Amino acid sequence: MIFPLLWLSICALFQRYWALTAALFFSFLGDVMGWKNELIPQIGFFAIAQITYIIMFSLLFPPKPTWPKSVKITLFGLVAVVYGLTMCWIFPRVEESVIAYGIAVYAILLLGMCYSAMQHKNVCLILGSVLFVVSDFIIGINLFVERVPHAHQCIMIPYYAGQLLLFLGTRKLYLSNCTNKK
Repeated sequence: MIFPLLWLSICALFQRYWALTAALFFSFLGDVMGWKNELIPQIGFFAIAQITYIIMFSLLFPPKPTWPKSVKITLFGLVAVVYGLTMCWIFPRVEESVIAYGIAVYAILLLGMCYSAMQHKNVCLILGSVLFVVSDFIIGINLFVERVPHAHQCIMIPYYAGQLLLFLGTRKLYLSNCTNKK
């Protein structure tokens, strides 16, 4: 089932949330490629979605109530540890170098999206981005390390929940940005 992201992107489009529409639509295209077992295009579409999320969370909606520096350093440290663990555990098991380097770049973008979402004091963005990372981490384990029991459910439940939370959190950013301009 790949249509929830298409519906979310249409909802974002009708609300004129252009960057969110793009991020969700590229995620939908990544889902389509995953459904077709086309890993490299799937990674490419999701990479574009992550770049869009990063731009949205960092540039279009710069975090206003920022965390104390110690919290930012801790969040960045956690993201770096997750990346390091991912690269140590999954990267050596990827046999094709093009896919391995694609995964390394994508992981940086994914964790960059997570970190940029965490800069906002927005629970939906924080939980949504973490669930997205969890989902992709399970994909990596399932594809390259060992088969995960009930992998489809373990991947798709946090993925769709994460995307929905990112939608809701971003909607809150759009709405607060509109009221701040008035």
